[in-house]
Amino acid sequence: MNAFRLVISGVGGQGTLLASRLLAQSAIEAGLPVKIGETYGMAQRGGPVMGHIQIGEGVDSPQMRPAEADALLGFELGEAVRRGITYLRRGGLALVNTRKLPPVEVISGMVEYPSQDSLLSLLKKVTEEVVAFDATALAEEAGDPITTNVVILGALTASGMLPFGEETVVNVLRESLRPAYFEMNRRAFELGKEGYVKALGN
Repeated sequence: MNAFRLVISGVGGQGTLLASRLLAQSAIEAGLPVKIGETYGMAQRGGPVMGHIQIGEGVDSPQMRPAEADALLGFELGEAVRRGITYLRRGGLALVNTRKLPPVEVISGMVEYPSQDSLLSLLKKVTEEVVAFDATALAEEAGDPITTNVVILGALTASGMLPFGEETVVNVLRESLRPAYFEMNRRAFELGKEGYVKALGN
């Protein structure tokens, strides 16, 4: 199979790195080769964080080249545009959370946060396949905003782009999370699938 390439972009504290590892473990469970690379910002919380995941044969490095990713998961819209979009290929899927979590530069007053419309317009210069919704609101509905990462994983699963099925991802969630938190995360996963379908209809 051709490699499936995915980049995740967000800020520290959003669970981007856990999402990367859950997807990598899902690939392993499905018997697929996988390489994963992660970069961190200066701040543990609030700094930029990126994950590169490449699943399939013929992958030599965990770090992908610009315009190579099949999909971009934007946990934070501003960071998705500032850093993640560089790696998305023309016509790839941009799946983004519209809930603002301003980066350090905005919080410190160095720059202003752009409008949502302007950020989405920049994404659409690279691809028309932009699916945007408030994933954090769905996570809150599931029981905790910290499950935003699982909402986004559910949405990605609903896209049909992953080279393995929903059951594999759910099993990895069950094996990786504390039992007390599984049902809440399963709910977040299902809400993410629903959110993806609804966003396509907008």
